[in-house]
Amino acid sequence: MKSLTCILSLLFIFSACTDTKMQAELDKLKKELSEMQSKLTESMNAKEYEPGMIHNVFFWLKPNLSEADKNAFIDGLKSLAAISTVRKCFVGPPAATEERGVVDNTFSYALLVHFDDIEGQNAYQVDPIHLKFVEDHKDKWVDVKVYDNTLME
Repeated sequence: MKSLTCILSLLFIFSACTDTKMQAELDKLKKELSEMQSKLTESMNAKEYEPGMIHNVFFWLKPNLSEADKNAFIDGLKSLAAISTVRKCFVGPPAATEERGVVDNTFSYALLVHFDDIEGQNAYQVDPIHLKFVEDHKDKWVDVKVYDNTLME
């Protein structure tokens, strides 16, 4: 937004000039502004801003896992992003936020997956990549909790 303001200011200043070099610079800035406006419009209309569904999965790993097993587990979580119905996928450990009675940060890793709809999540559940992840890593966790929610407009 700051860049857009600067460009608009420069356009105003340069528009008062008649010098050929200045006019060429003005034309260049106009083109950049037009491209920025197009990108902004495109991003505002992009699918990432549409509602959908979030699949929240929290894993409590076994306490004595080796670093190699933990890394394999994390890689397995990240592999789920390749499933065709996954819009976005986030993986991570609990954040180091302050302790409060409403915060549960006892889990080892969280997986948050964004889908267009419930049908996309249903397809994810039976996708070979998901099935392989479960088969390869189910022996690494002691507990798993899933919270699914729809996103409102």
